[in-house]
Amino acid sequence: MLSHSEQARNPFRYTEPVPADELIDRDGEAALLLARAGEGNNSRLMAPRRYGKTSLLRRVLHDASREGWAAVYVDFFGVLTLADVAERIERAYAEQLSGRLASWFSGVRRMLRPTVRAGGGPVPGALEVTLDPQAEPPLLERLALPRRLHERHGQRALVVFDEFQDVLAAQDRADAIIRSEIQHHGDAASYVFSGSHLGMMRELFDDRRRAFYGQAAAVELPPLPPDAVADHIAERFERTGRSVGAALDPLLAASGGHPQRTMLYAHALWERTPPGAAATEETWAAAEDAVARETRDELRALWSSLSPGQRRVLAGVAENDRGLYAAARPHGGSRGGAVRAAARALEDRGEIVRDEGAPTGYRVADPVLARWVAAGRLQV
Repeated sequence: MLSHSEQARNPFRYTEPVPADELIDRDGEAALLLARAGEGNNSRLMAPRRYGKTSLLRRVLHDASREGWAAVYVDFFGVLTLADVAERIERAYAEQLSGRLASWFSGVRRMLRPTVRAGGGPVPGALEVTLDPQAEPPLLERLALPRRLHERHGQRALVVFDEFQDVLAAQDRADAIIRSEIQHHGDAASYVFSGSHLGMMRELFDDRRRAFYGQAAAVELPPLPPDAVADHIAERFERTGRSVGAALDPLLAASGGHPQRTMLYAHALWERTPPGAAATEETWAAAEDAVARETRDELRALWSSLSPGQRRVLAGVAENDRGLYAAARPHGGSRGGAVRAAARALEDRGEIVRDEGAPTGYRVADPVLARWVAAGRLQV
């Protein structure tokens, strides 16, 4: 039985990764990633932004830790230099290891070389050196931590590198530097590489010229199944003294199995459903309007970042009532090659994903964006 304060707290989170016990229907993917790690293999997890990658990765690391692994999550989002990459790795070990492993790392950390920056030391705001060969040894030392941990304690590590494609901003051959160390880890560690820029992730792992070609098996996240979403939402409404009522079906249709958008719609609906009441069609309409208002500036900014050709293709995919080339024609038209190039660029960005059942062969990854574009782009 929930307390009054717990019943008054909105149970739907949409601005941050959800805890492991609130993850919806990702048991298969979590088990697969952990099983591959147990076999000594690496994986790469690819999905558009806000598709629940981080939540899933945290679940996998939680399960791995319970099974005795040293579990480390490193977020490379926004790194600009090799010093940034090295510092993210060091910080992750410092913050996430505990007990005897934390004591071990505390001793090791004192012997690590400082990351290289212009001016001779890790001075905040200083210009960092990224092309100097001196920048590589500190990074290699931090990459070697799982190997050293295994040599000292016989402990295996599961290391997640999230937003891995961003290491290319530090240096175009950063992936080669990273692989030069971790290829020797053998039984010491397994890795999960995750990223939301699908084009760059494909380049890193599918291009024969890149260091990680063929080094990690792909795992892609599909939309959440409607039944699992329905059960999750209904249970949380009931647990907090409400009923999702007549709003459930339109919510499922609008969210399209997108994890973050599902939570966004459910959050808005819950806020407008009084305790002891059931959501109605009118409640749903109010929630839908609230989501449209909240996402308006974000969607306009995204639209402004697209080229005219990309906008035409995105509009055609959003309407999705004819083939790709025919779909783009009413929105200004483009030659076949230009349409293909625009579609590839949108796919690389994660704005559209392949869908063999759709007339265009694609669907818009974000259902809120799809509805906004199909409705005329400048409404709301």
